[in-house]
Amino acid sequence: MRSAYAAPVGVVFAALAAVSVLWGRFAGGGVVDLVWAPTWGLRFALSLDGLAALYALLTTGVGFLVLVYSWRYIPLHLEHEGRSQADAVRFYFFILLFMGSMVGLAMAQDLILLFVFWDLMAIASYYLIGYDRHSADSRSSALMALLVTGGTAVFLLIGAVVLYDEYGTFSVPQLARGVEPGPLTSVAGLLIVVAGLAKSAQVPLHFWLPRAMAAPTPVSAYLHSAAMVAAGVLLIGRVYPILQKSELVLGTLLVIGVVTMRLAASWRSRATCSSSSSRTPPSPTTGSS
Repeated sequence: MRSAYAAPVGVVFAALAAVSVLWGRFAGGGVVDLVWAPTWGLRFALSLDGLAALYALLTTGVGFLVLVYSWRYIPLHLEHEGRSQADAVRFYFFILLFMGSMVGLAMAQDLILLFVFWDLMAIASYYLIGYDRHSADSRSSALMALLVTGGTAVFLLIGAVVLYDEYGTFSVPQLARGVEPGPLTSVAGLLIVVAGLAKSAQVPLHFWLPRAMAAPTPVSAYLHSAAMVAAGVLLIGRVYPILQKSELVLGTLLVIGVVTMRLAASWRSRATCSSSSSRTPPSPTTGSS
């Protein structure tokens, strides 16, 4: 019986989240700053600034449309797979968990808080990509995505600890004001960048993304267009005031970006040529008299 309420509840929650983001932004944004772990200098710091509003609205708006589509798609998918309709509850739970984690990531102003939301997204995406758990391909694809996008989160944590050891804070705004150029900043920046590049499927950490398309259509549409891949870009954008202090980090991002675009363009060109050749009718042959 719970499965009958899963879709409408999911759609309503997504709609309320999107409206809340819009209302909050037009109201001038907002800040939450609470002590979390004072011994370690951790704070539950959230801010609905321009960057946060952009990605939060993208996440909730596209998520709302995906959930509306899923309202009809998921029952048909489960029926086609011969599975119980009760499995729909698991789908909506994890996609809402992913949505909430992405919104939290967009608003986080603390490196450890970024790490927490980052890992919550990795866990939710693991269960979404592996939603068809009876399929070996889905299970292996989910595990690969978890190892690449979740495993590289360790680099984010190490980079945060390196900066904390030097400057005594995990606060992104405070680090942006206090960080000085130097080898330590470059090392910490490169560690954080690795996590961002893995999540956004940049070369050479791009190989997990095609495999993740084994997920059901709503999962692929949401995670790989508006949320999961965008999270890597969001992370780099959030910590960019720190990264820009290092010429090495900026140069690395430039090279990886150019290589990724070149590789994607070559794949696109080959796919287009292959598609065109497959549609070309065979040349007529002249029969012998």
